[in-house]
Amino acid sequence: MNDKTPEKLSEKLVRDHLCHVTGNETAWVLVQEPGFIGFGVVRQDKIFWPPYIQPPIDPIDWERVSDLRLFGEKGEWHVWLDWNREHQCRLLELKDIDDALTEYHTLWGTDVKPCPSPWIKLVEERGAEIWLPLKEEGLKDTDDLPLRLEIKQVVGYDDKSEDSSHLAGIIDAALVGLVRRSCEELLPPTDLSICS
Repeated sequence: MNDKTPEKLSEKLVRDHLCHVTGNETAWVLVQEPGFIGFGVVRQDKIFWPPYIQPPIDPIDWERVSDLRLFGEKGEWHVWLDWNREHQCRLLELKDIDDALTEYHTLWGTDVKPCPSPWIKLVEERGAEIWLPLKEEGLKDTDDLPLRLEIKQVVGYDDKSEDSSHLAGIIDAALVGLVRRSCEELLPPTDLSICS
């Protein structure tokens, strides 16, 4: 694990961390900022956002991002805004982790609403919705829903001193993928460069 204050947060800085979280050409990014909460797709040359936030200028106000998670099968780069309104970051590469537990968190959305290809919108009766860059045919039927985030919880141990309780505990957690309801298959983001 690597903790530090990042240089000024920007699209380029996010793209520069792609190789740390995936061996593929694309990775997921989950962003929270006052104008947007949702997923995008990161490539080495560009970040793709859902169609409704695609103005010609950068749609993300990087200074106001409160939480960002760039993730893939190799790990996660996490950036957050601390109490002093300064960005902090942590890179967690799974190859460096000796002990981790896998957990799955359910995403909103039990129905698929087609949108401009290759985006889909997962929706629920209560109005919750989330956009994802997945081809609709990638979700065979509603048995695949709801999708789940795969999370690795890192286990740490007390030091081995005489007065230590020798207890284990969760010391960090990282998003590493998006899976179908069955939790069997990691879903890579669709390569959106073919659509631009």
